Amino acid sequence: MKKLTLTAAMISATVIAFAQQLPFSSQYYTNMFVINPAYTGTGDNTNAFITHRSQWTGIAGSPQTSYLTLDGPIEAKKIGLGMKLYSDATDITSRMGAFANYSYRLKINDDNSILLGLSAGILNNRIDFSKAVVRDTDDPFLFSKPQSKTVFSADFGLAYIWKKLEVGFCIPQLIGNQIKYQTVNGDNSYFNLSRHYQGSVKYVFDIIKEKEITAYPLIMLRAAEGAPVQYDINAVLDWKKIGWFGITYHSNYAMALSAGVRYKNLSVGYAYDIGVSKFKSYMGSSSEFLLGYVFGTNKKELIENTVQKEEPKNVVTDSTIAKLKEKSDANEFKIELLTSEVQQLQSTVSANSTPKNADQHLTENLMRTSEADEFMDEDGKPLVPGFYIVIGSYNNKENANKFKQANIIKGYTRTQIFQNNFTKVFYVFVSISEKKEDALNELKKYKIGYPDVWIQQLK
Repeated sequence: MKKLTLTAAMISATVIAFAQQLPFSSQYYTNMFVINPAYTGTGDNTNAFITHRSQWTGIAGSPQTSYLTLDGPIEAKKIGLGMKLYSDATDITSRMGAFANYSYRLKINDDNSILLGLSAGILNNRIDFSKAVVRDTDDPFLFSKPQSKTVFSADFGLAYIWKKLEVGFCIPQLIGNQIKYQTVNGDNSYFNLSRHYQGSVKYVFDIIKEKEITAYPLIMLRAAEGAPVQYDINAVLDWKKIGWFGITYHSNYAMALSAGVRYKNLSVGYAYDIGVSKFKSYMGSSSEFLLGYVFGTNKKELIENTVQKEEPKNVVTDSTIAKLKEKSDANEFKIELLTSEVQQLQSTVSANSTPKNADQHLTENLMRTSEADEFMDEDGKPLVPGFYIVIGSYNNKENANKFKQANIIKGYTRTQIFQNNFTKVFYVFVSISEKKEDALNELKKYKIGYPDVWIQQLK
């Protein structure tokens, strides 16, 4: 029994010193979903990653870790779903986990959001004493059969986002349950899944905004009962369309250099750890490979590329991009709009000569009809049916907000914004009416100041 206790103590010391019972990584900044379930589905598309880390190459029983993750957003509902599979083996111990992730974005205002995440699944923990390297080969524990136990486990995470600042907190192994093994003597031995605490802080700087080149520091803290606090300091340069380069300092262990390239929907990354501890000459090298794939096409990039091909760069505006994203042909709509105005002027030479069907013709050209569930308001809620007086459309929400505030200052205090769930275009409207006749009367009020004003009917 004493030998078992000593062996378990050595295993625990190794785990605490380097991984604190959790898989280790040098490229988690490319897929934060791995370390905090609050980041599940925070991207624009569905993402898949495969990661393999080989640590202390050349040492028998050295840590080997593999990950497979898949996550993505549920459009317009502020919800992210994902799954995580991983295998982590070190010497005589190994574990395999399968988890399902859920996250929810709580929007406070345009600049502030809180992300809540939960990961739940099963964890299989295995101990095989036949792999132990010892002097006493007669130890009866060496001849005990490998024992494998499966338990339920869960992680909880949250993150606060303010503009380009991200602060995260996570509690892996939230339940802190206990795994029971039985020795050859019939005694019970326990392996505790210690509750861990992780915190992260990240701030993104725009280096060249037009080319989407950014740089960010990322600090990660890890703690567990009975173990020293560990920290990582990351510095990353990221070019969205090309790749990334990162430097990571793992406290009391290593300096990691990492780099990756992106081509269309595929990304490939590699990290190499350079030891800095006093044991570095005995630990061998450590490498980590990453393969990522983005499912689907980014709608924003597709439309921007279309605009660049069809129009000179000096005339590409947010308004132009927004119109290209609309389901109907924006150019055709504008021609019809101008035609209707000319016809209206021609038909109003005198009040007595106005044709009875002039308003009807004008209405047909100034009104679009859609389903209400295709749109959402600024809080992400569905719109109510009605007739909306729209005075502007934008691809960029920041520009839409500026236009909204300018109109509120002018006295149009009811000015608001809604968004199309599919095209992602933001629309600025000044009023809503339940009846078509009321909407037409409202339209006339804004026609002088906003020549392109129109009515969006939602059923």
